[in-house]
Amino acid sequence: MAVTNVFREAVASNSVRKVRIMMEDSLLVDPTFMKFEEMERIAASIDSLYDRHDGRSFRQDKNSWNDAYMEELMVQAIENFSHERLNHLKEVVRYLRPVKEKPAPSYVANQRASSYQEQKKRDMQKGDYRGAKVAAGAVVGAFIGGTVTVLAEAPVVAGALVGAAVTGTVTYIVTEGKE
Repeated sequence: MAVTNVFREAVASNSVRKVRIMMEDSLLVDPTFMKFEEMERIAASIDSLYDRHDGRSFRQDKNSWNDAYMEELMVQAIENFSHERLNHLKEVVRYLRPVKEKPAPSYVANQRASSYQEQKKRDMQKGDYRGAKVAAGAVVGAFIGGTVTVLAEAPVVAGALVGAAVTGTVTYIVTEGKE
């Protein structure tokens, strides 16, 4: 994940509060915490970034963890940006916003995982690749739609878009039926 220039500027200007807020917000935006870890590496030059833990205890009962508790921890973290508080906040975020793994595509079940290009090549060899057919249909439709609108003295762009959409859709429907 890319870290913004705004964050880099905040680090360069030693704006501790801004850096803390952006790092903390990244925990909600990216529940894998990869962005947070990247930001942490970039902000390592700020000596006063982390605080000593203020001694406040954390709720250990996960049944009591909810969005209000998470927000409370986030507010506390701005004033006490301690490793302990952030680690607990990560646990709460992970609990409330679990990262879901994407299921593997069905074609991977009996084959090794492959790149898009490899799968496309296999599909083309088996005659299952519709992408090129639909794209070609859309191009032909755009050409025909554009030509018809020129003859009818109507806006060319609209005719081309309608022609592309209609012909591309028809091509898709026709190729769907060939399986």
